[in-house]
Amino acid sequence: MKIRVRVAPSPTGFLHIGTAQSALYNWLFARKNKGEFCLRIEDTDKERSTKEYEQSILDALEWLGLNWEGKVIRQSERTEKYKNALEKLLFEGRAFYCHHTKEELEGEAKDQAQNKKAQFHDCEHKNSEEGKKSGGLIRLAVERNSDRKVVFDDIIRGRIEFEAKLMSDVSLGNGFDRLLYNFTAVVDDIDMEITHVIRGEDHVSNTPKQILIYEALGKTPPQFAHLPLILAPDRSKLSKRHGAVAVVDYKKDYLPEAIINFLGAMSCTFSKEILTKQEMIQEFELSKVHKSGAVFDVKKLNWLNSQYAKKLSPEEFKKSVGIPEIPDSAVPLITERLEKLSDAHHFDYFWKEPKYDKDLLKWKKSTLENSLETLIKVKKIIKEFDFKKEKDELRKILDEFSIAVGDRGLIYWPLRVALTGKEKSPDPVDIAYVLGKEKTLERVRFALGI
Repeated sequence: MKIRVRVAPSPTGFLHIGTAQSALYNWLFARKNKGEFCLRIEDTDKERSTKEYEQSILDALEWLGLNWEGKVIRQSERTEKYKNALEKLLFEGRAFYCHHTKEELEGEAKDQAQNKKAQFHDCEHKNSEEGKKSGGLIRLAVERNSDRKVVFDDIIRGRIEFEAKLMSDVSLGNGFDRLLYNFTAVVDDIDMEITHVIRGEDHVSNTPKQILIYEALGKTPPQFAHLPLILAPDRSKLSKRHGAVAVVDYKKDYLPEAIINFLGAMSCTFSKEILTKQEMIQEFELSKVHKSGAVFDVKKLNWLNSQYAKKLSPEEFKKSVGIPEIPDSAVPLITERLEKLSDAHHFDYFWKEPKYDKDLLKWKKSTLENSLETLIKVKKIIKEFDFKKEKDELRKILDEFSIAVGDRGLIYWPLRVALTGKEKSPDPVDIAYVLGKEKTLERVRFALGI
């Protein structure tokens, strides 16, 4: 049996970071088992689905490197298949028309909630002549007078059971024109020959309904594996109120390799913290996926991103941050301190003239006059120093000067500000060697007003 899995986002918004994780685990499972990873766009919500969102989903998956097999399947192009399957269920008496009004159904649900009963609808029309007439909500009949349990062995969570008599008659569609998720998903998975459905645990309650639909259509259900949800710091489900949740929101700040590593290791056990996709494929097992939700730890993501940034060549780094003006020799100094790609702009003094208030040149333990006096002497040291020598030799001379003055900050602080215009930066000597002797002297002279 050839393993086939799928990810099935709806183009009613950008690709959610949780869906991206589900896509990754499906992709890893397929690659590990030499199977196929398929993409289905569930665009039956005509009012909210857009081509723009669909394209953004495709772009996000491609950016993450989660390539899929075959063409993209779109539910909007499969209407006839759904209608044929639904007609079959109606003809065989497995499905029926429910003639309860929306108000009646809402009233029933309200009464059940007030009486603390399980929410379900046992339709009285399923065996009536009225129920066979055309029109209204179409449901799959659930046997109420039975002790049957709908059971499935979840690869991650183990054996899960639902009592059939406590389940509602399953909604399949509002007529033939508005077919519903559980029905279309099953028809698609049958037609696509999906062998394993790997998705979020919020779908656990849908699984028994879908199993009944499989049975009604005379098909064997696939194997199910329900992934833990990604949680916010307060351990609630991650949502927009906690910050960015769409993959597109992370593209400007993070490398795709860092996102993949982060999402992969968030809910699954691997042998080390930093892994390539190939290493993840080799180690991935659904049995290693955790049952409990994992908190989205942005500090961990930032750390991973910094580690991947350090591995980039200067050309790769400049392309990733979109700043071709960065000197190659500045890249290691930037990546040593960078967490997000957008942080690179904080180091613009490597390619732009700094702007700052002259009072910033004042060392906090001294006066502005003393700070400028020592900067004059530092300028003389730099002017007389041969930049062909190792930079540690220049640093040694400046350190000796600071010992003579009795205050290291009085030497290095004004020089730092003169070169960068900032309170924090890499070592001023490192910066001077990136800028070169002439540019360094030019900036020191500007700071001194000469």
